[in-house]
Amino acid sequence: MDYVRTLSREFDVGSRLDLSIENRSGAISVRGDDTMTASVEVIAHLWAEDEQEADDQLELIARGIRHEGERLTIRAPALLRPKPFLFFGRGPRIEYQVVVPRTCRASIVSRSGRAEVESISGPLELIARSGRASAREIAGAVSVISSSGATQLERVAGDVSIESRSGGVRVGGCKGKCSIKSRSGSVQVEDVAEDVELETRSGATSVSDVGGALKLTARSGSVRYDGAVRGPFSVDVWSGSIRLSIDPDSVFFIDAESSHGSVRSDLSMRSKPSAPPADAPTVRLRTRSGSIVIEPR
Repeated sequence: MDYVRTLSREFDVGSRLDLSIENRSGAISVRGDDTMTASVEVIAHLWAEDEQEADDQLELIARGIRHEGERLTIRAPALLRPKPFLFFGRGPRIEYQVVVPRTCRASIVSRSGRAEVESISGPLELIARSGRASAREIAGAVSVISSSGATQLERVAGDVSIESRSGGVRVGGCKGKCSIKSRSGSVQVEDVAEDVELETRSGATSVSDVGGALKLTARSGSVRYDGAVRGPFSVDVWSGSIRLSIDPDSVFFIDAESSHGSVRSDLSMRSKPSAPPADAPTVRLRTRSGSIVIEPR
C-alpha cells in the first residue's frame, strides 16, 4: 500500500554550515536565509504492508539526518519497493526541503529527481544523475555534473564548471570563468564576466556578452555569438554554421575559413579606416561544413 509520511528537524548551527545531501529518489530543495538554524522538512512517499512498516521506514529516514558541529549530513536510506506486478505507479521517494544560513557550503547528490539550490555562499558541488539541476544566487564557485536532465545556473559570483551528458544547459550572469562540456543538448551562455570555454558534441550553441576570451569547439550544431569582442576568440565547428553579431565598437583581427560553405562579413567600413592596434584580439573562426556570417549587432 501507498503511505505518505512527513517529519521536521531543526538544528542550531550558527553562522557557518557544511551541508551534504544524498538522495536516491525525490526532489531536493536548498535555500539560504538570514538564520542561525538549519531546518529540514521531509515528505516521504512510501510503500509498505501496513502502518507500522511505514512508520519504521520513516524512522530510518530520520536516522539519516545528522548534525555534528558545523556539518549537517542527510542520507536517504534504501526503501522497500513493491513487486513489479503489484505496483503500477511511481516507486518510493523522499522530498527534502532544507533552509540553511546563507554562508552555507553544499555538496549534493541526486540520483533521481530535481535538485534546486539558491541564495548560499558556496562553493556548491551538485551531481544530478537523472533530473533537472538548477542553482541561483550563489556567491561562490559552482560545479555541476549532470547525466540526464537540464542544467540551469543564474547569478553565480564564482567560477562555473559543468559536465552534461544529456540535456540542455543554460548559464546566465556569471562573474567568474565558465567551463562547459556537453555531449547532447543545446547550450546557452549569457553575460559571463571572464573567459568562457565550451566543448559540445551535438546541439545548438548560443553565447552572448563574454567579458574575456572565448574558446568553443563543436562537433555538430550551429554556433551563434552576440556582443562585444573583449578577448581572443577561437571557434571550431566540425559540422554547422557560425554567426557572429558584433558590437560596432569592437576592434579585432578576423581570421575566418569554411572548408565547405560561404564566408560573409556585413560589418561596415569606418569612415577613416585604420589598422587595429597590434594588441587587438584575434577572432578565429573555422567550420568544415557550414557558412560563416559576421554582422553588426
